[in-house]
Amino acid sequence: MRDIAAARAAIGVASWTMPVTAGRLFGLGLGGETNAPFLLRLGGARDLVLAAGALEGTHPARNRALRVAIACDALDLAATTLAVRQGRMSKPAATLMAAASAGCMALSARALAS
Repeated sequence: MRDIAAARAAIGVASWTMPVTAGRLFGLGLGGETNAPFLLRLGGARDLVLAAGALEGTHPARNRALRVAIACDALDLAATTLAVRQGRMSKPAATLMAAASAGCMALSARALAS
């Protein structure tokens, strides 16, 4: 549980405290998009909540939180695919985003299975 919580917390804190830097680390071309820091902070808040859910004390609540996290990651993968198809995200950025989403999904699935 701690590995998925740590990964999500790291993403969440970075996205919340330094959204432009975090966006660049993921290869996102933020350009002159004035809403980018706001949107990245929203995603960071989501990851912080998902990190807390992975640490939930009761087994049923933790499993629900992990299922929600897996669903969020699946939707992130779908959004990444859509962005590439629409020409709104570079392939290198998509690769980084997909790797992060798939990695978090795998860690959540492993935690769910244990």
